[in-house]
Amino acid sequence: MPRMAALVLLLLLAALGSARPSAGREPEQLLPLSRGKLDASELQFLRVAQTAVQYLNYQQGSPSFLRRVVHLGKTSVRNIPGVGHEYSVRFYTKHIQTGQNLGKCSAKVLYQKKTSKPMIEISCTDNKGADQIRKDDFNLYRKLKATSSSDELKYFANIGSSYIAWKQSSEYVGYAMKEIKDAKKRVRGNTLEFDYTVLIGSDVSKDLYCHMNITWNLELPIKVKYECFTEDISAESADGSGEESGSYDYFFESNF
Repeated sequence: MPRMAALVLLLLLAALGSARPSAGREPEQLLPLSRGKLDASELQFLRVAQTAVQYLNYQQGSPSFLRRVVHLGKTSVRNIPGVGHEYSVRFYTKHIQTGQNLGKCSAKVLYQKKTSKPMIEISCTDNKGADQIRKDDFNLYRKLKATSSSDELKYFANIGSSYIAWKQSSEYVGYAMKEIKDAKKRVRGNTLEFDYTVLIGSDVSKDLYCHMNITWNLELPIKVKYECFTEDISAESADGSGEESGSYDYFFESNF
């Protein structure tokens, strides 16, 4: 990978952290993300691990249990003739906002030749029990019904952007949220609804400006709708209708 692309990826993933675990706690060799240079293979495994975590963040749908990659552990990749490339990655995670240690994950990510969308299997050792996760989510829910803390609104921007980044990723293109440009919250009975405009950056491709609508009810899965434009369309000029004049790339998806 060109040196500039490597530097861009490191900047995009600066929030992933760099703390090492205590000596003697983990037996395998770790690759610290704070190191000045990562070779092309390390960058690729980091991209794969990040995509697996983004998939998990959305699938779990818990704002109090959002992960980020802090260290790579054992990694490998194999070519499956006629099918594609299967990556095996182990990595260590922390909460994306609080920095709390959230345990170790192992993932298999298969990129098939006929489709860019990865097939992901991931399992993690959790440092929180299910009851504690539900309690933390409920406490956040009560806070957000009563107020609109910018820090707490970031939780759902991270969930929505994780969904988009996973859906838009491919084997050699990864994404991560760079900036929240706008955030709004509405309360509709027992449901909280959030609207965001976010900038989602790529390590090798064009950045995306995305409008996200997210609904959260404690008794239902989180729902995400989004529209994305490439960075040559400003947030002010894009009305999200898909009918804007001029040349641009446009993406729309919903999990409803």
